Amino acid sequence: MKKMNIFKFGFVALMAVGLTSCASSLRFNSTAPTPPSETLIGDVPNRLIQDGAIRVGVVLPLDTKYGKIVKNALELAVIDNKGAKILMIIENSSSVGPRSAARKVIAKGAEVILGPITGSAVRVVGVEAKAAGIPVIAFSQDRTVAGNGVYLQTFLREKEIDAVVAYAASRGFTRFASLTPKSGFGSVVAASFRSAAGRHGTLVAAGTYTRLRTAASKAQFIADVKGFAAQAKSANANALLLPEGPNVNKNIIKVMESAGYTASGVKFLGTSLWNKSGTRSISKLSGGWFANANASKLSRFNSRYASLFGSTPTTERAALAYDSLSLVATLGRAGSAGNRFSQQAIARAGGFGGVLGHYSYSFNGISNYALNVMQVGSGGFSTVGGSGVAGN
Repeated sequence: MKKMNIFKFGFVALMAVGLTSCASSLRFNSTAPTPPSETLIGDVPNRLIQDGAIRVGVVLPLDTKYGKIVKNALELAVIDNKGAKILMIIENSSSVGPRSAARKVIAKGAEVILGPITGSAVRVVGVEAKAAGIPVIAFSQDRTVAGNGVYLQTFLREKEIDAVVAYAASRGFTRFASLTPKSGFGSVVAASFRSAAGRHGTLVAAGTYTRLRTAASKAQFIADVKGFAAQAKSANANALLLPEGPNVNKNIIKVMESAGYTASGVKFLGTSLWNKSGTRSISKLSGGWFANANASKLSRFNSRYASLFGSTPTTERAALAYDSLSLVATLGRAGSAGNRFSQQAIARAGGFGGVLGHYSYSFNGISNYALNVMQVGSGGFSTVGGSGVAGN
């Protein structure tokens, strides 16, 4: 399905009136709205500054896949939040860099900034936002950039991993092993798993693998996985973490089996990257566990996203972005310009409802989503446990 370009107005996405939604379905105009002919302050319609519109700066790398997906999700959230006058002021950090993009949206009157995605970009945008006295709600998993006016709408892998490790230990699986990619993601996961395994049992084996990219990397990948299979078998591991998605896991299990590793009596563990249909087709993962947010709501969100933009989002950041804009709309309706996005408002005790379930912000700036432990079955995923709201 071809995406309907309903947000084309220079670098300003104008959604103050004219779009409606209901709880069970999405309705939108089939043609793009015509921007009003008005005096502009930069790219911002003067009328919308004067009538209390919520001015939301958006700083994203729009030349990247993830940047485009996040922008789409924000657009969908604007549609769904009828009653809130939302003016999205969008700057492409791919073109001008995150610092310049932040300065531009601030100059156009942004009261809050959504984005960017990477930790390094968030750090730069946070400095500019703090100087202007406005908060940032970003989508990085680098917890070191949170705080001091920067909030992370994210799932920290360490929280997912601790939830699934704790659940596994409660079911008698305490001899832990992990096989993680040689990457920044892999390093974070390995460290988190090592810590969780130490709290709930014993880490008996840990390996890393080269990601499949070239013929040379394939040979190294096979050698890495075979070496780990021997290590895990010798250590008598009974819980094995494979943190990546089904495409990678399928190849890992194939190589492990070729090395004679049967995984008899072993419980496979994963992250929310398992939450894809391909996981259910891997027989070895049947009965495996992973931590995830509210899967039923996420499935509905993905379907609605696909109906508007033509494909299902390939990153959980889409749902996180949707929740961030909904948070902004909620606080924007409740407060007045100048104080509606204060630390007290964002970190309010009651938290917020989101497409990924209930969550709240701690004063350290990291979102805490309630997590469920899911079990893999051939017919789908079932909820077998819950961690409640993961603390920091």
